[in-house]
Amino acid sequence: MTQPFPHLSALKKQPTQPRAIRTVERIIAATGELVKEQGLEALTTNKVADQANVNIATLYQYFPHKQALLSALMQSYLNDLTRVLNDLLDGLGDISIEESTRLWATLGIQSFRQSGGVLTELLRSQHTLTALPEGKEFERRLMEAMHRFLIKQRQRLQVDNLDRAIYTAFHACTAILSQHLLEPVPYYTDEEMVDEVATLMSRYFYQP
Repeated sequence: MTQPFPHLSALKKQPTQPRAIRTVERIIAATGELVKEQGLEALTTNKVADQANVNIATLYQYFPHKQALLSALMQSYLNDLTRVLNDLLDGLGDISIEESTRLWATLGIQSFRQSGGVLTELLRSQHTLTALPEGKEFERRLMEAMHRFLIKQRQRLQVDNLDRAIYTAFHACTAILSQHLLEPVPYYTDEEMVDEVATLMSRYFYQP
């Protein structure tokens, strides 16, 4: 089944008709292609319109400025990543925190790598997750998914306040992985960093 077009707060107006949806998707895709090829500084609305093969007036119907293009691009990546990670966490059975962390951290890194450098450019230019409404929603939905997973094994967890522990663990892990992805130490591999984060989570929640 085709996924419905997600609400993107960066848009001046939301597309409702199939043709308009395809146009907006083409514009967002063109923005990503240009960011990857030329970087953020060289990006202009005229270049995006040319790349997407749309009239500049059509682009401005949905994207009032360059910032809106970049925000919509970031939001589209966050929506996809949120959906994938939520499905993963909700589908986990009775496995350890260490193994679950290894799964979601690996998936998150893979999604970042598959963006072809677009996410790197966006995050390095201060378009951080929490700067967008979708960034807050991204955090909220993932922490809720973590809560649904961890509550099933609450009796085994050695933390006093589960909500506070999830908040702390989530932000610690995302900070470590973001640092690894944006400013990597050359001799630390993705697999090694995933192992470290998984060990950190296990020791935090199962501490004696």
